[in-house]
Amino acid sequence: MRFREFTISDFMQEPSFRSWVLDNDAGAAAFWEEWMRSNPDKCEEVTQARQWLQVIGAPDRVPGETAAADTWNRIEQTIDKTERSGKRGIFALQPVVDTIKSRRWLPYAAVLAGIAVLYAAAFFLFSGGEIHQATAMGELKTILLPDSSEVWLNVNSSVRYADKWNEEDAREVWIEGEAFFTVTHKRNHQRFVVHTRDMDVQVTGTAFNVNTRRVQTQVVLNNGIVKLALRPHGRDTVAPIIMKPGDMITYSAATNELTNKKVDPEVYSSWQSKKLLFTDTPITEVIKSLQDNLGITIELQEESLGRQTFTGTVPTDNVEVFFKTLSRSLQVTVTKTGAHTYRINQE
Repeated sequence: MRFREFTISDFMQEPSFRSWVLDNDAGAAAFWEEWMRSNPDKCEEVTQARQWLQVIGAPDRVPGETAAADTWNRIEQTIDKTERSGKRGIFALQPVVDTIKSRRWLPYAAVLAGIAVLYAAAFFLFSGGEIHQATAMGELKTILLPDSSEVWLNVNSSVRYADKWNEEDAREVWIEGEAFFTVTHKRNHQRFVVHTRDMDVQVTGTAFNVNTRRVQTQVVLNNGIVKLALRPHGRDTVAPIIMKPGDMITYSAATNELTNKKVDPEVYSSWQSKKLLFTDTPITEVIKSLQDNLGITIELQEESLGRQTFTGTVPTDNVEVFFKTLSRSLQVTVTKTGAHTYRINQE
């Protein structure tokens, strides 16, 4: 897997890694914790990458890949030039060091200098050009993009995009979490591309739902036509996949697993109306959806309960409706064990 070759910098820029460290994404956390257990020799680098990210924090504006590379290039040139010339620059911090009289303070001075360099680099790297929008648990947000396309952002999710789009280049959006897009069609057929860690979703004008939770990307097409360009790890590029209304494609670049099936699109975008729809859905999948959308944890006392199915509607502001229906239909008892935790027992 390509993560074996990652440096600290690579980890810091990996979207799923950032979701784990900065957004406390449950799916990303499960993936990276399992990856660390399987790759104990990389734990030190992962730990350092986490610490750097936690110091920097999540920027309000994040540049595109080309801009980021150019900025780091300029930073490295500035450091090199400063060191060779001996002049004071943004990375010199000579006045601070000069004031330190005792050698026992030198380690602390090194730490301060390192943090100053980090913040200077972060300032250059993350300033200008793009807008970052995010939601907390329990929060939905409607976003109007520069071309008047609309994004409905689900709970605990984020998108970023350029503050201005021209008419020649593709309109690009990066997403973590879940969002529903209604894309404005342009007369010049200007492409609209949604980037995830697993694929690029390319459209000209359509409506679709994208979910990047649990270390995979799920796309459900409501209307129009969508082309998916998968980005497999460690494999050659595969041919694009053309989606039609009612198609659901799920793909994970981490595992190279791909599924395709027909679904009712309204079920997968029902969260916009603050409700979750389920039709003969295994209880284990219902529980995952409730965890993603409500931030709760549900423990099944018996594994066999997870294979039972549930059909119904769960208001996202009243999970008790689900528990009451489940209790009646499956003869189970639901016990609240904490502020956001529950346990389901067979009677």
